[in-house]
Amino acid sequence: MNLSFTGEFEYSLDKKNRLIIPARFRKSLGDINDKTFVLTRGLDDCLTLYPLNEWNNVERQLGQLSTIKEKNRNFIRNVVRYAAYLKYDGQGRIAIPTSLLSHAKIKKEVVLIGMIKKIEIWDVDVLNKASYDNYTSSKDFEDLANEIDF
Repeated sequence: MNLSFTGEFEYSLDKKNRLIIPARFRKSLGDINDKTFVLTRGLDDCLTLYPLNEWNNVERQLGQLSTIKEKNRNFIRNVVRYAAYLKYDGQGRIAIPTSLLSHAKIKKEVVLIGMIKKIEIWDVDVLNKASYDNYTSSKDFEDLANEIDF
């Protein structure tokens, strides 16, 4: 099965900090992932949710970095130390650890954004501020589109 997470979905966390994974995203997982995602800190003020097989690719790439370099050790440490293996339940929910919610400043309302091979989870207000602060100009979009033959 070819992974492809696209689109945007808004949800609310329940009282137990559980989040519904959209049915379309769960369907994209395929049997190889055994209903399992890996959740960790994102590079921005968000969380990143990886299907298990994609997380295995991330680990392989991290394993190729030389741990002699301090910046590599720090990067690996900060990616894997917060990684949580999460299986979704019969209602398609995952329980998000409190430490990860704090990192992403997630209160209750979240946006899930498909990023092709992974999913970003944002607090609604944090995403709105980041989108405003990091607006990319039309010229930047054009340059990037040319790089991928869009």
